[in-house]
Amino acid sequence: MKKIIITLSIVAIGFVSFSQEDEGTGLVNKKGETILPVAGDFALGVDATPFVNLVGNIIRINDFTGPFNDPSAFNYLDGTSIYGKYFLSDNAAVRARLHILSTSTTLNNYVFEDGEDDFDARVLDTWKHSESGLGLGIGYELRRGNTRLQAFYGGELGLSFGGGSKDEYTYGNELNNNDSIPTTTVDWNTFASFPVDNRTTSRKVAGGFGFGLRGFVGVEYFIFPKISVGGEFGLGFNMSSVGDGEVNYEYWNYADSNEETLNTKVAGEKGMFIGDDNMGGNIFLLFHF
Repeated sequence: MKKIIITLSIVAIGFVSFSQEDEGTGLVNKKGETILPVAGDFALGVDATPFVNLVGNIIRINDFTGPFNDPSAFNYLDGTSIYGKYFLSDNAAVRARLHILSTSTTLNNYVFEDGEDDFDARVLDTWKHSESGLGLGIGYELRRGNTRLQAFYGGELGLSFGGGSKDEYTYGNELNNNDSIPTTTVDWNTFASFPVDNRTTSRKVAGGFGFGLRGFVGVEYFIFPKISVGGEFGLGFNMSSVGDGEVNYEYWNYADSNEETLNTKVAGEKGMFIGDDNMGGNIFLLFHF
């Protein structure tokens, strides 16, 4: 908790020192600009961690030897979500979140070419990975407070779809009667390679479905007109179901002098989570329009 307070103080002091305004009736600044959001406003939320790190690197609050490491970890946003609000009134808003995941990665690794006298002879192993998913969230938020410091609370519904992945492997050293234990990449993190008597050719993780309900409470402080910094905590439950997956292997059948494949099913799973979230301290920024 001490780290959370320090982090919020850094951001608040860093920004407020540049924006000393008179907070008169209606909370307007010296230019007459409204500070708090009103009915009809939209808001866009982003993770404030990069901004906190920037301020921390300027004043170097935690050390003088390396870059500032933000101690926060709210995970208010997951880094790839589109998050927004629409204010139905000055003190109530609907909020929505859209998370889209679509990624594809290809890694290559050169390994020794079996059967060659040239020590420098190499062949190429390749790993192709792809995954996708979609997350939706919608909620209702109520707000309290007439100063720059605002409290909010409410609930939201979350849905997730997909989330499956696929891995495909191709190898430079072919599996045959003359090379039944081919040199193969066995670790794609370190790119280590060894002779093996079986190897994975593909792996599939099935997609699934998730459903959740969540209550939340939080605070935010308006450092500029229509720009706020804050964080929230949540409590709720989530249910998820993932289908069966599969892994395919290849190996050399010595009895038949033939390459064989083996398909192994990976059982799906169902789960339920009940508990709190965002208990670390990550900070968000909201821009209102």
